[in-house]
Amino acid sequence: KQWYQRRVRVQRSSGSVTSIREQLDKFISESVSADVHVMMCELIESFTLVLPLCNPDIQRDFLIPRLATIGVSNSAITNKTKRRDITERLILAYKAILCCYMTSDTIEHYIVPGLQALLTDTQEVVPDKQQTVDLMLREVMSKTTMASKDQRPSNVFGSKVSGFFKKK
Repeated sequence: KQWYQRRVRVQRSSGSVTSIREQLDKFISESVSADVHVMMCELIESFTLVLPLCNPDIQRDFLIPRLATIGVSNSAITNKTKRRDITERLILAYKAILCCYMTSDTIEHYIVPGLQALLTDTQEVVPDKQQTVDLMLREVMSKTTMASKDQRPSNVFGSKVSGFFKKK
């Protein structure tokens, strides 16, 4: 019983949650230069599994922004095999995201930039998956008022995704 009470206290501590978020953001932003490929693949797979099970706030505020950051940073990986591994896992993650409730803000600032980066990666390292990602991007764009029939956003890499890359 004492273990459970301590666990509940830790989980409710906003300082702990903030610390975990900061550590995860640091890990993701530094993963391009460090050799943490296996851990990054496991992280993406874990996010993919928990995404449909989490409440929308955790999806919107925590998981989806980090997947977008990983997607945008994936193009900086020079090893084609590692880049392909992450690209394939991100495709599965974005399929899971499309089954979740999404606000237009989440779509505009995280999902569209992540899918566009993923589309670029599929063109370069997994061309047979390009049509799948293109269809996912079209589906997301059709779900929001952000995109009219002939118009795409001019600055899809908005400050929210690129903000994860700023050094503290």
